[in-house]
Amino acid sequence: MVVSAIRRAAGLVAAVMLIASSSLTAQAVELAPTPKPPAPGVSATLDSARAERGARMSVAIFTYGPGAFVFEKFGHIALALTDSTTGEDIALNWGMFDFDQPNFLARFLTGDTKYWMAGYRTADFNAAYMGENRTIRKLDLQLTAVQRGAIADFVRWNAQDANKYYRYDYYADNCATRVRDVLNWALRGQLDVPFAEPGSGRTWRNETARITASDPLVYPGIQVALGRNADHVLTKWEESFLPDLLANHLAALTVNDVNGAPVKLVARDSVLFTADRAPMPEVAPSRVPMALVLGVVLAVLVVLLSGAGSALARGVLVAFSGLWFGVGGLLGTALLLAGAVTKHAPYMGANLTVLQLHPLMLLAAVVVTVALWRRTRTGAAAGVAALVALLSVVGLMLQLVPVLSQQSGVVLAVVVPVQVAFAVAVRRLRPRVRPDGATP
Repeated sequence: MVVSAIRRAAGLVAAVMLIASSSLTAQAVELAPTPKPPAPGVSATLDSARAERGARMSVAIFTYGPGAFVFEKFGHIALALTDSTTGEDIALNWGMFDFDQPNFLARFLTGDTKYWMAGYRTADFNAAYMGENRTIRKLDLQLTAVQRGAIADFVRWNAQDANKYYRYDYYADNCATRVRDVLNWALRGQLDVPFAEPGSGRTWRNETARITASDPLVYPGIQVALGRNADHVLTKWEESFLPDLLANHLAALTVNDVNGAPVKLVARDSVLFTADRAPMPEVAPSRVPMALVLGVVLAVLVVLLSGAGSALARGVLVAFSGLWFGVGGLLGTALLLAGAVTKHAPYMGANLTVLQLHPLMLLAAVVVTVALWRRTRTGAAAGVAALVALLSVVGLMLQLVPVLSQQSGVVLAVVVPVQVAFAVAVRRLRPRVRPDGATP
């Protein structure tokens, strides 16, 4: 994530991911991983060597504030190692991937994108973010010499082709959680207990909505895509998928030093560069009232247009019907597949939105739209429209069941009124008359 042009290109495909570009070979992916180095405290001989190396090293974390593009609004993070003897100062970035890797699009869609770590000169890395007007925060870590040497060992191991690649998971395994996990490994699990505590009431859905609130496409897309698992109240460990939240939790953390005495993990917390841009909202805005207004307006228009006699009104209604049911059916099919057969299932599965948007709408796109065009009610059109509306209302009612409820009120507020309105519109059509004069 160093070159601005790469950032802009990445936005076309990965709107909610923190990314960068480098090279990836198919041969490297096939290499078998080697065992991770032992944690500190396992080998006295190894720890002695680590202490010698770590004595001349310092470790810091840099976080980078939101940028201009949607996928940059989540921030970024790097772990920096500085060697006072050699002058080497490297910022380690776990947000690397390559558009040219084999089957990239299929991997991206199924949640199997391969990411890896790469190092940059810290000064150059930070300069790139300053150039993009992104706030830079630095946490100087108070680690023992053994722990610093162990992190250097881990980084060397992780940089090898056999060990560098990992399956990126936006919420559970990303550039921020990788930094958290390296620290926890070097600290021999000292993050486990304090980070298991409840966070500040955040959820994956609300945090994503908070950050994408200004984007008119990403925000509703997130509301549609995420299932009720995304409404789980996060622990501090889970909140650490966001760089700023991880930095806040680390800055408040006390660990044991080499003698077992408690010390602050972060010796100094400073801001190196302050961006000149509006801050992110503290909480996700409530869009349900606005969504409900939109849903009711659309529903009223559907009913009114279905009773109007002009060709223009019929054309508008028919076009909207085909678009509404066609897009809804495609989205519903994608939701079912994502929740059932892809690695997005932990967040897109268990999604009650499939009662609002589903493959049955593809059938409705044909039979309901044709009935509206002909202004004639058929049994198929009336039945499909009624079933689609019934499923939508059932989905709304299930919100009253605590174990099934999910915070997708924005979707419900728009979709339920429109689905019911189409059922009413079809019902208002004149029935089809058979040649014998009877209605079917």
